[in-house]
Amino acid sequence: MALISIAITDDVDDDAAITESMVWRYCADHPDEDIRLAITRFEDGAALLRSYDDADRGPIDLIFLDVEMPGIDGLETARLLRERDTRTVIVFTTKMAQYATVGYDVDAVGYLVKPLEYPGFALKMRKALSIIGSRKGTTIAIKSDDHMHFLDSHDIRYVEVTGHNVLYHTATGTWRDWGSLKATAEQLNGHDFVAASRYCLVNLAWVEAFEGDTVVVDGERVPVSRSRKKPLMQALNAYYRRA
Repeated sequence: MALISIAITDDVDDDAAITESMVWRYCADHPDEDIRLAITRFEDGAALLRSYDDADRGPIDLIFLDVEMPGIDGLETARLLRERDTRTVIVFTTKMAQYATVGYDVDAVGYLVKPLEYPGFALKMRKALSIIGSRKGTTIAIKSDDHMHFLDSHDIRYVEVTGHNVLYHTATGTWRDWGSLKATAEQLNGHDFVAASRYCLVNLAWVEAFEGDTVVVDGERVPVSRSRKKPLMQALNAYYRRA
């Protein structure tokens, strides 16, 4: 499974620690799922929202969001969050059972009543991972300056090759690796990437329009060769029929 990024947003240290321990317990109970995690703790909703201003921060896949917090409560945090991120999975945690009916307007998958009990937590965790798994593609590992960077294929807008340099364009910047378009296309096969030319692959999920001999990918114009225009349009039509 691709790397899963989890945010635990809770102002109570003990409650946050319990949530994290249950996440790791779930992973230990399901070794066959090969779950890889990166967990970040936020002490309040404002801190979570501020993290979206960090250009180096990758996408958050799952948020355990406490409802009762000082300042911006969890419900308002979720509403503000949805203005910036419609994909992340939200699970509310709360000490008040009356919040069972909230969350639908922010597309939360449900709520957990504190103190958390593992059976109920495991059910929500399974549901969340199922949703995340259906959205995620594959992970691209890039070595840069003796460090490894991991890109979720969904977050890649398009890929272009110049010489032996492969450039992965994302919302947060461009990542450079060594390779060929053929090898990259094989790695991304089955994840909705289609050739726009001999030197470029575009992610159909981010294609917004065709304009002459270019395709608009998340606001950027990418040249399309004459021979690839029709196949690309056909692939895009098929993608939207399936979506």
